[in-house]
Parts: sequence; structure tokens; C-alpha cells
Amino acid sequence: MTHGPGAGPPRAASLLRERVFRALLPVQLANAVAVWIHVVSVQWVLTERGESASVISLAPAAMAVPFLVLSLPVGVVAGYASRTRLMAWATTLSTLAALAAVALTVSGADGALPMILSVVLVGVALVVVGVSWQSLLPETVDRRMIPTAALVDGAVFNLARSVGPLLAGLGLGFFGAAWTFAVVAALSIGCSLTLWGLERRTPDRTGPRRAIVPELSGALRFVANSAWTTRLLFQLFLFGIPSSALWALISLAVHDRLGMGSDGFGVIMALIGAGAVVAVVGFGGLRRRLRVTVFAALGAFVYGVALAVLAVSTSSVVVSIAMLFAGAAWVSVQSTWMSMGHQFFPDWVRPRLIAVILLMFQGTQAVGSLLWGVVTDHVGLQAALLVAAALMALSCVSLAVIGLGAETGIEPVLASGASGGPDGGAPGPVSVRYEYRVAEHRVPEFRLAMRALRRSRLRLGGRQWRLDRSGSEPSLFIETYLVASGGEFEEQERGRLTVPETRLRHRVASLADEVSGPRVDGAVPSTRRARRRAPRKT
Repeated sequence: MTHGPGAGPPRAASLLRERVFRALLPVQLANAVAVWIHVVSVQWVLTERGESASVISLAPAAMAVPFLVLSLPVGVVAGYASRTRLMAWATTLSTLAALAAVALTVSGADGALPMILSVVLVGVALVVVGVSWQSLLPETVDRRMIPTAALVDGAVFNLARSVGPLLAGLGLGFFGAAWTFAVVAALSIGCSLTLWGLERRTPDRTGPRRAIVPELSGALRFVANSAWTTRLLFQLFLFGIPSSALWALISLAVHDRLGMGSDGFGVIMALIGAGAVVAVVGFGGLRRRLRVTVFAALGAFVYGVALAVLAVSTSSVVVSIAMLFAGAAWVSVQSTWMSMGHQFFPDWVRPRLIAVILLMFQGTQAVGSLLWGVVTDHVGLQAALLVAAALMALSCVSLAVIGLGAETGIEPVLASGASGGPDGGAPGPVSVRYEYRVAEHRVPEFRLAMRALRRSRLRLGGRQWRLDRSGSEPSLFIETYLVASGGEFEEQERGRLTVPETRLRHRVASLADEVSGPRVDGAVPSTRRARRRAPRKT
């Protein structure tokens, strides 16, 4: 993928003119602050108790683990349910988790296991809020604003990631754990009430209920047959594993290497959040001038340097400066994944694919947190951070050299004539058949074009695709594939067919002397069984 310089996305201030975005952004900030107060409070309590690095790293991991289980199912539900209502229920769950933490600390039953379980509940709520918000985001702003909106959203989350620990440190230091968790409950209640009120005033769009398992299969089939999406997830993985070392080990580094208390820990985390804000305000011009993957590679490089500084320096000033840069690099890279997904994923599958991105992101954070905790217990804190910095260098090289490739075939613009969803159709699988007559000298080029078309058919929901050459008529090629139902076939042709997918079909047709089809063995309207003569390529 090679996005070059251009006019670039609108400035962040223009987003505030979007009413729904303006209403929801403070809710996202307050909810994220509440989440991080809860998680970091648990993490710091475990640190001061002298728990091992493996146990301490369970706190951020426990928040991320629910993403591994729930991201894809929630992505399916977010495709047809009211996202605002889902977020309202999720923040209600966060409130209950915070109240449970208050009860545990007051009663003295605040052992490692119950406190980490409270983080799991917060993680479940965060899955629902995260997937629902990311699914709703493209509908709250103009498409040109999506990269800027993703950057602002990332900065808000990272600002919360700094404000939350700062408030957690102050709360733990001055008022104790019970009152700190009570603040979390109050913030969550405020978010929940705001979302319920917004749902009543501006109801979110809803759609027909869909079965979860087939929808999950469709999303995974799309990923498997989209080289661009696969590369995006690969690059996210390469960045995610080493980047998680900072969040898993930062409390140990501040406590053991810098000798700072909870207040100092809060200040360090605040600097990370401040760096994220700096990235939003100051990096817009740089983002417009550089290719997306080069911009992300630069962020990975800066983040790796920050990890190395955290490993080797015992100066609070030097580490503070490094963490400022780490925050800027973190939001710059992480916003890249989301902004590209929002821009290039087709609408019909976008909520599920955004859920896949969140699954990969939080999965690498969960697995990485556990990994770095174990590594630290075996080789020490400094060595673990240096290994993470070295792995981050690999991510930087991969982004700069390999990149993401072309996004051909997955841009979201529907083809002319494609509209809405299905009209229905009989249930049960149907077989779709096309016939092509191809001159012998065009056969190699035709087969190559059919490989790309195969991936397109499977992306849109086809199964068991095959291309056969007639034994009795060497010029005749027969393409067949299965679709789940007649209604599914109608939806593929009318609600999923984008301009790039259409180009692939036209490319195949231009190489054939004659194209016949589709012939559908099922209850699909006969008007779709058209026969046409394709123009001969000159």
C-alpha cells in the first residue's frame, strides 16, 4: 500500500462539529479513565504486596483476555443491534465490577484472584464498548475524517491511560483502595446514564438478527481470502507482542529501578498520555507527508528506543522524556490499524473485521503481558525490556520493507447497481455456475485472472469454489461454487459487490470470448440467469 502525500484528512477540530461524535467522545474518555483506574489500582496493589512479576502481569492480561473470547461474537451483534444500547449495558457491567471491588476491599477479601476477576468483568465490558464504538465511528463522521477520528480516538484512550493511573495513584495514596474503586463506580454510572439518555434521544440503526456462527465463519473467510487484511493483522501482531512489554512491566520498572511510589507511577503514566495528545496535535502534517506504513514504522522505531531507555536508565528525568515519546509513538501506530480498517473494509463486513483487529490487538497485549511476566521472572526486568526493544526493531523493518501491499478488492464503494441487502430467497445451499469460452492463447492469462476471482467469490461468502476445463471442448471452462442460500446469493450480488470486486469480474470477462451465467441451482430469481457476450480483448 502506498499512500503518498496529499491534502490529508481534516483537522481534529472539525470533528467537534459532528454532533454524535461530539456527544460520545467524552463518554469514551470517562469510561476509559474508569477502566484504567480500576486496572492500574489492582496492578499497583499487587505490586506493593510483593507479588511476582507473573502475578502482577495478570492484571493487564485479565483485561485483554475477554477480547480473545468475545470480540468476534460482539462484532456480529454490533452488525445488527443498537451500538449505543450495547455500550450502555456494558458500562452498567463496569459499574457492578467496581462495586464488587469496593465490597472486596472493605471486607478484606481482596486477594489476588477476586481482584483479578473484577478486572475480567471490566475487560468484558471493554470488549462491548470497544467493538460497538469502533463499529459506530464511521457513521458519526464523514469518511474523509476517519483517519483523524481514529487518531483522536486513540489519543483519548491513551490520555485515559495516563489520567487513570494518575488518579489511581492519588486515590490509593490519599484515600485508599475502597474509595478509589468507588470513584470508578461513579464514573461508570455517569457513562451508563449518558448512553441510555442518548439512546432515547437519537436511536441507533438496527438490522435483522443474524446467526452468530455463520457470521463468524464469513468474517474469517474474508480474512483468509484478503491478502491486505492478512498483512494488516500480521503487522499488528509484530508490533503488539513487544509493545505489550511496556504496559506489563512499567509498574515494576518505576518501583524497582526508579524507586518511585504510586504518585511517581501516576506521573510517568500521565507523561505517556501527554505524548499521545502531542501526537494528535503535532503529527498531522507528518502523517500527511509520509506513506502510512512509513509513518507506522517510524512510530515503531521510537517506541523501541523508549523500551531500551526504560531498560538501561535509572534517571527519572530520562525515563520521563522517553515515556513522552512512547505515548506519541503508541497512539500513532495503533491508530493506523483502526483508521485503515475503517477506510478500506466494506460496510457489510466492517463490524466483524474491526472486531478481528481488536481481537488481535488485545490478544497480543494479553499474551504479551503473560509472556513478559514469565520472561522477567527468569531473566530479569532489564533483559526482558531489551528483548522487547529488539523485537520492536523487527516490527519497524517489517512495516518499512514489507508494508501492507495493495488494498485491491476490499475498498468499501459499492458497484453501480448494488444496493442494500437481500430480498430473501429460499433457504438451503445453492450452486452457482458460470461458463467461459476462452481462446487457447489466452488460457494462461485467464487462469491467472480466475485465481483473483476465486478469492473474490470466497470473500463475498462462496464456498467450495472450483474451475474445471471441459474434456470434450478444450475452450470451455466451468466455474462452480456453493452459497449458503438463495438469499445469501442475492445479498452477495446486491449488498456486497464493490467496485474493485466488479473490476475482477470484468477482467475475467475481457479474456473470454463468451461468458454464460450465473446459472443457480436453487430458488434464485430467474432474472439473474443472464447470458451475455463479452467483448474480445484487443
